[in-house]
Amino acid sequence: MPSTKKTITKFRIFCILLGLSFLSSCYPEWKLAKTFIESKPNISLMIIPADYIFKNNLKLSETGDTTGKSGNQTDSLLMAKSLFLKDISDSVFLETFINSMIAEFEKLGIKVYVNNTDTFLFLSSPAFVLNIAQLEVEETILNHKDTEDYEGTTYYKTIKTNAVNVNSWFELSWLNPKKEGRKLFFASETIADIVDGYFTQNLITGQVYYKYDIIEMDVDVIYRYCELLGIRYAGYTFDYLMNQYIISNFPQDRKIRYFMHYNRYYNTLDPTWDERFEVIEE
Repeated sequence: MPSTKKTITKFRIFCILLGLSFLSSCYPEWKLAKTFIESKPNISLMIIPADYIFKNNLKLSETGDTTGKSGNQTDSLLMAKSLFLKDISDSVFLETFINSMIAEFEKLGIKVYVNNTDTFLFLSSPAFVLNIAQLEVEETILNHKDTEDYEGTTYYKTIKTNAVNVNSWFELSWLNPKKEGRKLFFASETIADIVDGYFTQNLITGQVYYKYDIIEMDVDVIYRYCELLGIRYAGYTFDYLMNQYIISNFPQDRKIRYFMHYNRYYNTLDPTWDERFEVIEE
């Protein structure tokens, strides 16, 4: 049976969360975002896919002595020594990424065009062009760091893991560029081996050591992550359009404080600082 102290603590946490939920529904950014979603805006979007992905192996230390080799020879050596890049299919990567993005846009209520340009150009509803300007995959090393205190001593452990950075650049244009122009977005995500580790102490000798297992990533994991990124970046695009609506309808005597993020899966609206595109100033 739970103690009275634990029950009170859980009740306080519940009250705090309830209070935050109530407050979140009071500020104007939240109200306008909710209005935007409930209005089910008639938005059309043409996607221009990337033709290929850029691949870079950043593990320069693994190439050995490159004295006398040209830049192209060094690049070829780096590709040959890569764990993942040499096996990544551009077509599978792009198809997985774009198809998941299209599916998520449609679930968000946005009508997507890919090839039917003539029909798209004569739309009367709000319409945008999303150009997947560049996709880059970088293979690198990521340090997994862990610490723990035992009897006043802090122990550290660093384990090198294989990682892949997926860098993405997007260009969003209004169908009538004279009205709004275009915006450039950037996003970067890192996939890495998973380290399941912990410090433990020998009760007899007092020696502290680190035990761990590594769940290694592979190309199939990268492809699955592509699917996730397509979904995520469709959501980021929707968020940008939603926040443009907020800006256009915000009270002129007040300052916008929050960038709103819509989670379609949970049907929630929350301020965000990280779950969004980085806007590249032109």
